[in-house]
Amino acid sequence: MRRLLIAVLAMAALLTTAGTALGHAYLVSSSPTAGAKLSASPATVTITFNEPVELLRTQDAEVVDGEGAGVSAGPARRGADSRVVEIPVRPGLPDGTYTVRYSVIGADSHVIPGVFVFGVGPGELGEPYLAGAGGGPSETSFWGTSARFLELVGLGGLIGLLAFRWIVWAPAMRDLDGVTRAERESVLAWGRDSFWVGFGILAVGAMLAEGYLLVVQSASVLGTGVWSALRDATGISQVLGDTRFGALVQLRGALLFALFAVGAIMFIREYGSSGTPKPATRAGTWWSGLLMGGLLAIVLGGIAAQGHANVAGQAWLQVGLQLSHIIAVAVWITGLAMVALVHLRLPKVAERSGGALSARVLARFSKVALAMVAIAIVTGVLRTVAELSDPAQLWQTSYGQSILWKLALLVPIGALALYNRRIIVALSNVSRPNGPTLALVRRMAGAELALSLVIVIVASVLVAQVPGGA
Repeated sequence: MRRLLIAVLAMAALLTTAGTALGHAYLVSSSPTAGAKLSASPATVTITFNEPVELLRTQDAEVVDGEGAGVSAGPARRGADSRVVEIPVRPGLPDGTYTVRYSVIGADSHVIPGVFVFGVGPGELGEPYLAGAGGGPSETSFWGTSARFLELVGLGGLIGLLAFRWIVWAPAMRDLDGVTRAERESVLAWGRDSFWVGFGILAVGAMLAEGYLLVVQSASVLGTGVWSALRDATGISQVLGDTRFGALVQLRGALLFALFAVGAIMFIREYGSSGTPKPATRAGTWWSGLLMGGLLAIVLGGIAAQGHANVAGQAWLQVGLQLSHIIAVAVWITGLAMVALVHLRLPKVAERSGGALSARVLARFSKVALAMVAIAIVTGVLRTVAELSDPAQLWQTSYGQSILWKLALLVPIGALALYNRRIIVALSNVSRPNGPTLALVRRMAGAELALSLVIVIVASVLVAQVPGGA
């Protein structure tokens, strides 16, 4: 507990030195300014943001009168400066209140809606005309949060599964002296089968999650409901083909297809093409693991590059930190699930040596998990520092409060991890752990897994919130 307290205090100390954040697009200025009263109608309405924005459709930026009738002289367009959107206005507008409505896509893929009014003539300004404005799902709604959560679970689960097989399972199964040949074959075959079943489920799940995310993002961009967006093939095609988010989704889809192909080849190599499966090994070839891991790292890099890190200072460094954070958390959480599965199934697969082998897997995972959690904390702190300009934003903004929730959830997880460490020390002195002890390990791993998945849910909300510094 002293070590955990030291880690928490170190995180708090680093947060007090928060730097300036650049994340999330927001309106910097407009011409006319919001609330301005002009003697004559302007030729053009210009709105300027703090970072480059995308305008998917010309109607996503418009000027309407008090009855909702459009008064634009032509389609809205981005200016020579990609931070500027220009809306030409018809000359000779009559006196009255005019509403400027816009919905643009920021460089971090967030949809930024807004509205303001200006007046022509001496009369009082009226209320903005809001009828007919888009009403897509919020990025922190159930739809947005669930889409990002499923994407992280699918892709993170894949890279975590690969890491578990090559850096936990394979080393733990290296020396099987004292294990009968029959049990060795049963254990290795179970490990191989479990890996490929998990790989297939997660790979298909990741592809479905990417499609789900595309539909939800399209609904947000098009200002419509999710079910309506699902039926709007043209709108989805626009988002997919005309936005940076869509380009990244296409890249991830292509890389996942390549991952399927490599996985299919390795599956055939490991099982053989004949009716009789080949004898199982601890893991596949090292180069196949490296190739599949590399493909997944690039896919996850695309996720890191489409969020807040992409528009922070030193974007290349922040994207790298975000990618490292995602991978570390994925390896840790997936490892917890696999440890629970190992302690549930391995004693049944090999009655004589299953318990001892489960303990070896736990001991190996404990070392890996310690490294992954350390990387996750360090990278998380550095990313937090990059997105806050004042420590007070931790409790004054929803973004900061989400970070505090993540930090609070680490405390019980840390306590469970320390308790598990004591169990590992005890198991190291036992040749054949008993059933109740293995069941206790399984329950502790399950509790850690449940809490860590809550952290992922919080993170799925966090990436859609406006950073404190913005």
